[in-house]
Amino acid sequence: MKKTSEGLIEFFVPEDSLTKKSNVFYNPVMEYQRDLTISCLKVAKPSEVLLPLAASGVRGARILKEVGCEKIVLNDANPSACKLMKKNLMLNKIPPKSYEIRNEDARKLMLENRYDYVDIDPFGSPIDFLRNIGFCVKDSSLLGVTATDSGALAGKFANACMRRYGVRTLTNDFPKELGVRVLITTVLRHLSANDMTFIPLYSHGNHYFRVMGRIERGATKTDQNLDKIEMISYCHKCLNRVIGFREKCKCGSRFSHIGPVWTGPTKDADFVKKALQEFFNSGFRNPKELQMTVEELDIPFYYDLHSICRRLRKSPPKMDKILEALKGEGYRASRTRFCLNGFRTDAGIKTIKKLVK
Repeated sequence: MKKTSEGLIEFFVPEDSLTKKSNVFYNPVMEYQRDLTISCLKVAKPSEVLLPLAASGVRGARILKEVGCEKIVLNDANPSACKLMKKNLMLNKIPPKSYEIRNEDARKLMLENRYDYVDIDPFGSPIDFLRNIGFCVKDSSLLGVTATDSGALAGKFANACMRRYGVRTLTNDFPKELGVRVLITTVLRHLSANDMTFIPLYSHGNHYFRVMGRIERGATKTDQNLDKIEMISYCHKCLNRVIGFREKCKCGSRFSHIGPVWTGPTKDADFVKKALQEFFNSGFRNPKELQMTVEELDIPFYYDLHSICRRLRKSPPKMDKILEALKGEGYRASRTRFCLNGFRTDAGIKTIKKLVK
């Protein structure tokens, strides 16, 4: 065992905690993701929390120490993980009355009670646990979901995405956004059977995908969100993309198709603004992504400037120059948090290429 720290807590983790073979998994690279979660929960202020896949208990200990809640249930199917959770909670002098440690199958546990915040954070795909998500959340609950099978979600492994998530994907120039949208689509579909829907508040794409949102109950709201799950027509030749099913692109090539996938917002700017303030107040590092998220347009899908320039056989101009040119023509335009070379605009690909030239 080695002792380390994160946020306001200290904790023990196994030396081999980064591998799937380890008795207890802990990934220090995901500290930024946990910082984001803490910032979001400081805004939402949940009373009762469920972590069905708590592993070392780091996320749970941080929530209790940095956010505070009435009760948190930490569960893991691995007895070794449960012992380590208790050790870490005791190390941080967290009162036993504020937490409950369970050693059960997460899917079974999710059928017992409803919580204000549920966090699904597996090693790999969350699909097995999303099937029961409608039984452990309630109206206005917060839900966080992480997926690390990024190749499947982003379009690299299309067959795996179809098997697990029921969405047709393909190679594209907006992979991180696609991964987030496929994950949101899956959450929406599983909640809809319980007349519940998911309102995205924040989402993040890196070597993993993370979404956080608010649960709303009601058939009407659920149907309205399901209507935003659509097919995307995508042209590999000119990089045009259109929401809806089309056969032929204006450039003369045939469209390929992605979907059906969520086409609505992937974040709530007001919520992110509040989370950003909490992020600053906590002294966490690297707030740039959150700052960009506040200013980012909600137009699907972003364009990759470097991909466009490769098609044109031209060196990429500065991003600010392109954004200014688009705005000068009367279009909306912004950077995107998903890609350093990416931007969003309501201009079509033909207009974009004309301005890039």
